[in-house]
Amino acid sequence: MDTVSALTYYIKLFWAYGTYYMLYIVNVFHDYPIEVKIAAIATVIWGIAILVLSFEMLRQSLRKKRKRKIQKTLRGRFLKGLEYMFLSDEASPNMTREEIMKVLNIDTGIAKKNLLRNKLEKQVFCRMFYDILISGYARSGRRSNLYRTLDIFGIPKFLEDDVNYGTLWNKVSAINMMRTYRLPISPWVINKLMDAKRIRIRRLAMYSAVRSSSENDLEAFETEFFENNCCIYDEIVIGYELQRRKKDGMRLPNLASWSHRFKSPEIKCMFTRMMRRFEQKEACGQLRDLFVETHHKKLVEEICRTWGYLRYIEGEDIMVDAFPLQPDDTKVAILHAVARINSGKRIDLFTYAYETSLNPHVRFEALRCLYNYGVQGRTKLKDLENNATPVDKKFFDFFHNAITLQNIPLDEVQIYHQTIETYYSMAN
Repeated sequence: MDTVSALTYYIKLFWAYGTYYMLYIVNVFHDYPIEVKIAAIATVIWGIAILVLSFEMLRQSLRKKRKRKIQKTLRGRFLKGLEYMFLSDEASPNMTREEIMKVLNIDTGIAKKNLLRNKLEKQVFCRMFYDILISGYARSGRRSNLYRTLDIFGIPKFLEDDVNYGTLWNKVSAINMMRTYRLPISPWVINKLMDAKRIRIRRLAMYSAVRSSSENDLEAFETEFFENNCCIYDEIVIGYELQRRKKDGMRLPNLASWSHRFKSPEIKCMFTRMMRRFEQKEACGQLRDLFVETHHKKLVEEICRTWGYLRYIEGEDIMVDAFPLQPDDTKVAILHAVARINSGKRIDLFTYAYETSLNPHVRFEALRCLYNYGVQGRTKLKDLENNATPVDKKFFDFFHNAITLQNIPLDEVQIYHQTIETYYSMAN
């Protein structure tokens, strides 16, 4: 009897028994009020539900017990050898297959068979190996050891089957592990998962596509789905994947061109921020048209921060010309960018911002930029203070407050590194 026939048989059997006892209860209570009949039927249903739940709890308990037993066995056999290969400075970064088997105490004859007998053992081993690699102490540059070790245990084929045929949870777990192990995922599989109904699967497929080395490695994101569902988590993961590509010496995409391909200003801001993280100064010129054409305040500010952080001096004139018509927050971003570029020619901009703005924040930032604009800037700051009105004297007293000056320095961390960019250091 095949699986489908057996399942059909048990469904019919359950339906027959259920119908029989339901009719039996109805007939037993046929002389009773309808309320009693309903209560009796509900009692039987709850009894069946409790039995089913009890059976499932027992099954899960036995499964966990079995997993703990398998984990204990695998840790006793292989953990010491794995820790030596990936956590020790003594191990060679490029061990042969025979050397790895010797470290793990695996007999050559056994290795020709399946070391891990079933799916559960492979799942437990994957989790144990995964925990070692992400512990924060695993030595980098030992990818050949990693690939050979996984191949000995048949893990790549197991994870690939899980991605193709597994349940939702198994797909998610397998894709995450393949990305951690840096195992290649077939483009055909990625394209198939891009059409999945579950949003989480589609996101993981897009993230996996970033790791490829093709010329169109970000095409997976050029979709209506990404345009409508982009969030801060996407930026964190894309940046992390690109950082790992950079670490592996692979080509990075032109992020400035991708900031033009989407209609969403938030996505444009995301790729513009990434330009700072990956220091793509050569592509800054591609943001000129975007700066002039856009009316989105946040996008203008991100472009200014990018130009300032990368010291794109050709963008200085564009920012200075646009300064008078910008809102206050954007003016502050322009002041910071010009101060960061520090061409020595824009003292008049800071003076203009201080003298014409009605916003105390803009005036304070203009003085702060002058203070950090070299000798000329500090000289001009002194002149402004000497010629200040009595009201502005109090403003300068506040500016010269030691706590204010020390706690709000004009440095890269405060102005140009967004909080999100701290996550990228995880890939280093």
